[in-house]
Amino acid sequence: MEPMTNATETTETPVRMPSAAAPAPLKKITLLLRSLDRAGVRYCHWKSNYGIRQALAGKGDLDLLVEKEDFPAFVTALLQQGFKQAESATSRRQPGVFHFLGNDDAKHGIVNVHAYARILTGDHFLKTWAIPLERMLLTDTRWEYGICLPSKAAELVVFVFRSMIKHTTLLDIYLGQHSRKAVMEEYRWLVSDSHLEDCYRKLAVYFPMISRSDFRTALKLTGTDTALLKRVRMGLRFQRALSRYRRYGRLRQMVWTATALGNMVLAKALRSRKAMTLRGGGAIIAVVGPHPATRAALADRIHRWLGRQLAVGAIHPGEPPSTWFSCLPRACMAAIRRLAPGRFTRRVDRGTTPRDEFRLTYLDLVRQLVVAYERAVLLRRAYRDSRNGQIIVCDHYPQPPEAVDGAVPRPNSFLKRGLLRWKARLDRSVCPPDLILQLGAGAEGEAESNHVQKNPSHDTMRDHRAFSGCPVISLSNDGELEEIVLEARQLIWEHL
Repeated sequence: MEPMTNATETTETPVRMPSAAAPAPLKKITLLLRSLDRAGVRYCHWKSNYGIRQALAGKGDLDLLVEKEDFPAFVTALLQQGFKQAESATSRRQPGVFHFLGNDDAKHGIVNVHAYARILTGDHFLKTWAIPLERMLLTDTRWEYGICLPSKAAELVVFVFRSMIKHTTLLDIYLGQHSRKAVMEEYRWLVSDSHLEDCYRKLAVYFPMISRSDFRTALKLTGTDTALLKRVRMGLRFQRALSRYRRYGRLRQMVWTATALGNMVLAKALRSRKAMTLRGGGAIIAVVGPHPATRAALADRIHRWLGRQLAVGAIHPGEPPSTWFSCLPRACMAAIRRLAPGRFTRRVDRGTTPRDEFRLTYLDLVRQLVVAYERAVLLRRAYRDSRNGQIIVCDHYPQPPEAVDGAVPRPNSFLKRGLLRWKARLDRSVCPPDLILQLGAGAEGEAESNHVQKNPSHDTMRDHRAFSGCPVISLSNDGELEEIVLEARQLIWEHL
């Protein structure tokens, strides 16, 4: 095997291009790496470089270790390329570790750059170990596939350390057994052209507490599927030798790990998906337009695109779900509908009745009041979630009462007028969205658009001035859905 080149030699070594079978790097990632090179940022992709081509193609996170002095320039380059900082529950417990998300073209979606000013590693939940690996990784580097990587020897040292430390708790031993195949593949790739003498020299300089014999034994045990007990004993030996680099004491680690595990089990039981939130905050994105099928398809595609990395919710204010308070009135109305068919109508809301034939019964008013209450509850909850970081995608959004033109029924009954005023107060209590995506009618929705114009009581938004200050993005409905989605994604990302 050929020995690894040193740092000075790698600067003159031409970059090896990926093979024809390898996935092509994403344009977003390529532009980012070129921007980092121009800014003179010292960095390297510090782990799992066995799958670096997949990471460059957007099929995994980019784990970039950045020199602390260059971190401001690194962040500036990311922001110039349209990346936005995000955080998760785990990243808040890991100082020096950051997430940046960027929007790529329609072939992928969102690129996740996992940036490290300090390496935290170890157990699955807490990353208890702050082993000072940064200087060793950034001192000896090489260039491959257009990205800076640490030397094979340095990466092999990190690989053995991480493998051994993950054999020190029962939970990590259990979780590690599910990834043994990937570990073995990476092990064979690392040892294929790495010399143990290079690893020994790095250990002598950076980690003299790890003896050559222990490292050699740990490397041998890492490359075997058997001898689990031996790996555990060697992991405990590494733990004692590296104990000075712990972030938490053993008791705190046990308590916090149990808490994190309990939260994970509860989240799975409730079928809730933990995801990141943007540091800039969440938003309510309303998709409106005269063509319900295209509107629903666009809202669904936006939800799936953002939901790959971020905490996203989807609602339909036009059909709000029942609440505990509205269950009884809805059950009573359903019973009355069966007992007295024809006395209960939905013609008023649908706008199919001429203006001079409005005949509001008490059942109509109660039903409208119940729907308005359910819609207000749904949108208030969506507003709270958006202000706590979640992105809410709405298929349709109601107008405030002041924006609805056309005839409004004025019943003579004092009780009916009171019910209408109550409904209007509920409608006015709705908070405006943060962004409106307006789909044009196009040829496909022209007939329905004409129907809306003839029936102004139809509950589709037409006048965006009703929400003053809310940005509106107009999208044409004449092209293919993929083109509409791509345009919407680019514009949404700019406003988030």
